[in-house]
Amino acid sequence: MKNLIGKLLKKTNIGIVLMLVLAIAVELSGVSYILASNEATQQASTAKATSISIFGKAADSDVSTITFPEGAPSATISAPYNNVDTNSDPQFLDGTASEPVVRLKNTSGGTLQVWLEITTWTNGIAASEDYELVDTTATNVSVVNDVLSADGNANSVDTAITMATTTYKALYLELALSSVAGTSGSSTLTILGETP
Repeated sequence: MKNLIGKLLKKTNIGIVLMLVLAIAVELSGVSYILASNEATQQASTAKATSISIFGKAADSDVSTITFPEGAPSATISAPYNNVDTNSDPQFLDGTASEPVVRLKNTSGGTLQVWLEITTWTNGIAASEDYELVDTTATNVSVVNDVLSADGNANSVDTAITMATTTYKALYLELALSSVAGTSGSSTLTILGETP
């Protein structure tokens, strides 16, 4: 009887061990399944592209810098110039003979809606910045008042203006200086195009 009970206990222990191993295997296979169901594919895209070039007032030469001349604190500077046309040919606001600071050209293969993006002006130099974006044939721009940055900080503006392939637009800029005196600052203006 003692031998029989011993044999039963050994078989029972083996059975329990087998059941535990099977339970652990089932549990581990469940963990793998749970991990697999927690995976997700991510996708990201950007609609805007740098397909709009910034050119000089007359020549298709790339502009890399727009300079606002020095002004008194709190003054409005409306005669910026670019590095292609230089300070000898600045922007000119007039009711009949205005000239922009730069021209924009759509160099993509389709119509684009124009976005303007600006980084924050350094050293608190700017109180605000405005723009006008018009056809290059328009020579009656005497006021620049579409808001690019209301406070001199970074901003992104949908101009709601579209440009067909290879067409141009004239960009006018105006900067209101802050009350900070004796300093200079900079900002980056990026022109982006988005399919309308």
